[in-house]
Amino acid sequence: MIYQIGLGVYLIIMVLIGYFASKGVKTSDDYLVAGRNLSLPVLIGTLTAGWLGAGTVVGYASLGYSSGFGAIWWAVGGLLGAFIIVLIASRLRNLAQYTVPDILELRYSPLARILGAVPVILAFTAIVGYQMKAVGYVLEAVINIDARTGLAIGAVVVVLYTVMGGMISVAYTDVAQYVLLFIGLLVAAPIAYNASGGLPGWSNSLPSTHFEFTGGMGFFGALAVLLPFFMLATVDQNLYQRMFSARNSSTAKKGAIFALIGAAFIMGMVLVISMSSRSLFSDIKPDMAVYTIATDLLNPFLGTILLVAILSVIMSTSDSYLLSPATNIVRDIYLRFINKDCDDLKILKLTRLWVVILGVLAFSGAMWFETVLAYAMVAYTIYGAGVFFPIVSAFFWKRATNAGAISSIIGGTIFTIIWEFFVQSDIPTIYVGGGASLVLMIVVSLLTIRSGSEKIDLFEKDNDQLKNKTA
Repeated sequence: MIYQIGLGVYLIIMVLIGYFASKGVKTSDDYLVAGRNLSLPVLIGTLTAGWLGAGTVVGYASLGYSSGFGAIWWAVGGLLGAFIIVLIASRLRNLAQYTVPDILELRYSPLARILGAVPVILAFTAIVGYQMKAVGYVLEAVINIDARTGLAIGAVVVVLYTVMGGMISVAYTDVAQYVLLFIGLLVAAPIAYNASGGLPGWSNSLPSTHFEFTGGMGFFGALAVLLPFFMLATVDQNLYQRMFSARNSSTAKKGAIFALIGAAFIMGMVLVISMSSRSLFSDIKPDMAVYTIATDLLNPFLGTILLVAILSVIMSTSDSYLLSPATNIVRDIYLRFINKDCDDLKILKLTRLWVVILGVLAFSGAMWFETVLAYAMVAYTIYGAGVFFPIVSAFFWKRATNAGAISSIIGGTIFTIIWEFFVQSDIPTIYVGGGASLVLMIVVSLLTIRSGSEKIDLFEKDNDQLKNKTA
């Protein structure tokens, strides 16, 4: 009963936070980027919680359960991506945009913007779907309901408070959720480690491959785990939208640095819990590695803390990734190409409508993949192969051209979808889709000249024009 009460109280609190946050939403800027006024503590919480969702507490934990220290490749990929965000944090905030396609248009062209919106919308809707699937796991474990029913309940809550408060509710619920996650993992990790016998216990009970550098996956298998998360994290619109919401460029950079440190600590604790889970419960579904520690090892009180922590981080990522593609559809397609004179109130209403529509689509898509890990890898690959190289080139390669970016987006997205869903092969999709995107970005850029729409100067480091604009 204590599990049900704890989760029920948590869900009610999250909806209430969304409701009260909605009272502060007066404009589309309030809804989409929290009025560009997030303080440092709130920014740290929302960056960290938004980055670490079901992909971490379920997907990454599943990999730790199955491959041991090989899961570190996933963590390193994400942390490297976060480090690059630290390097460009000030420039990101100074650009004062809303979405990744905004950046594509600013650097390349309107066509790059609308093409770049496609992989973002596809990938982020998929990411929301596997977050909902993970919520279903929590409710199934706690109250023994059908996973699809649990998924539906989680979907309703996520959609409800994202619709109400937008980035304001996302940011402030993220702070509460990050604190819960930190406490839950901090309590569970040492208990699970001691119960499994620590390193001596792991050595006796875990497969020898768990202690190999690649976790038994081989170098190219491990690299195929690192690359998708690295490419997602580096150009993650979810994180960029938070950087755009910071009070100023200094706050954005400091927030990125502290979030990187917090994320590294949390991923370390998740790895300890997942490997301890494999040592203690060797025959469970890998996706359930952390859940089982909560329900079968910890006492009901501590187990409830961990389950609420799991649910909190999943919910924090769900609302973030649900708000992002809705923003893409309204700002990058409707407002930019269909109705440029749309008033602010209508923008707000349309964004909320698309939050609901995409929530329904994400819920439907969650039925397709058997595991969160498989679903996550596909979503990350679509996103990375579609926009990683054009965005990174915008900040770090002056020779990049509009034609190169457009070719990279189209080629990376198409090759990824074809290889993943229509070709039977042991070659990981990231090598095909990501490789095509990279080759096209470089070759086409070198063979073409810059178009008149390109604004390279806006992406220069410490650009004075942008500093003055956003001061």
